[in-house]
Amino acid sequence: MRAIGYYRTTNGEEEDHAERLRKRFKDYCERYLHQQAAIFSDEIGSNETVKFAEGGDGLNADLPDTGEGVHVNGSIHANGNSHAPVNAHDNAYTNGNRPHAKPFPEFSRMLDYIISSGNTYLVVVPDTMHLGADVEEVVRSIIEIEATGCKVICEDEDLPDPLQNALASLSSAGVSKTRSERIKDSMRNRALHGKVLGKPPFGYRNSGDGTLEVVEEEAVTVRRIFDKYIDEGLGLRLIAQHLNERGIKTRRGGNWNMVTIRDILKNPTYTGTYYRFGLRLPRSHEAIISSKTYRQAQDQTKAKRPSTRTVNTEPFLLSGLAECGYCGNKMMGVTRRQSWKRRDGRSSRGIYRYYQCQGRNNQSICGYHTWRVGVLESTVLEQVRGILDDAHAVDTQSADLNRARLQTMLDKRVKNAERRFLVGLKGAARGEFGLGAVHTYLKQLDNARTNAASWNRDWDDRETIDKWDTLTFEVQQAFLYMHISKIVVRDDSAEVIT
Repeated sequence: MRAIGYYRTTNGEEEDHAERLRKRFKDYCERYLHQQAAIFSDEIGSNETVKFAEGGDGLNADLPDTGEGVHVNGSIHANGNSHAPVNAHDNAYTNGNRPHAKPFPEFSRMLDYIISSGNTYLVVVPDTMHLGADVEEVVRSIIEIEATGCKVICEDEDLPDPLQNALASLSSAGVSKTRSERIKDSMRNRALHGKVLGKPPFGYRNSGDGTLEVVEEEAVTVRRIFDKYIDEGLGLRLIAQHLNERGIKTRRGGNWNMVTIRDILKNPTYTGTYYRFGLRLPRSHEAIISSKTYRQAQDQTKAKRPSTRTVNTEPFLLSGLAECGYCGNKMMGVTRRQSWKRRDGRSSRGIYRYYQCQGRNNQSICGYHTWRVGVLESTVLEQVRGILDDAHAVDTQSADLNRARLQTMLDKRVKNAERRFLVGLKGAARGEFGLGAVHTYLKQLDNARTNAASWNRDWDDRETIDKWDTLTFEVQQAFLYMHISKIVVRDDSAEVIT
């Protein structure tokens, strides 16, 4: 496989340190039969960033001509001409401006190189400390890389998996170095022998010797999911609906949803091949589906996926507050885009935004309960206005109590979001679910921090309502969180609960 090396050095380190890192990458590629594509490096704690990129054959990699220097074998080159190193801005190991910290320039350039090449690579780092100062920063870097279709692996032979490596290497993750050292050898040995780490996927169980064993009643469901997807062309939601309507449950006895269906369709374990910690062990356990069936599912998924993401969906103001009054699930924001031909032959397009019960959308267990965004939000705002007017008439000191309550609530939400992120990260590191779930927890953490930072202690509640349209989205949402516990939504009513 074609591989890209990436590392970060600190200003003041020994001059040959960068050279040793480059040699380690080349040795790694030779050992595991990877083809060297390019190397990128950032320097930390300096006003200058050293650039390095070279092809696997010793020549310069085919990079976009940005006018920046390319560091090859200890000298600065770019298309054969000498250039001074370009200035780097504040790139210290810090994420104080999280989640929008300025990226490392060569890390960004590496992503541009990957995207412009149209290829997928294995991105190799010495360890995850080269991707960030703490587990949160590391996960953000991994998510950015994997969004290009590439995979990340560490040169660390004990812990090549980046999530496991981050948990073991970075003390802020809450896992002691002593404990991580004790589990390294055991986990590596189990992976080499194809023994399952963490919970086995649906369709399998742990056998007596630690390998995967087929659970036939679950395997029937796995095959049905692939058949519905490939042969009948059903989407994720319709497959979940098909299973739920027939009383087929997940391993935990719950309903199927789009996420659980997607995770099964993308899991190569069902072909009998074990993938973990950078290892690929064919025929390590009994297959449930053929490799051909798995490839067909991946090709079908790729064909459905948009080639580029050109539209950024606006956030929804009542996310996390509105819940279905019939099943108790959250009301999720949905954006639909339609285009049609008018009678005069001209094309028209429309964008429709509404809240819909996610019990129907993800699990198909509820009815089609929807509210247009503008209607529900204006209804909620009018109720909040009435609640504030009543409270002001009864007790003018209640605003201070509300502010104190909000501060406590927002702080608690940030702590809970941080806890969920770490729990999710550890679960993903054990192989219980994919990086997408961790990404969701990370977005929830970002949202909690934004809300905690956006609210204003000096708000005049009624004045805020009066100038509502001039406020930013973050301020509007923080204000609603201050006064609303939840919104119970039914077809003909929406009730604000404080």
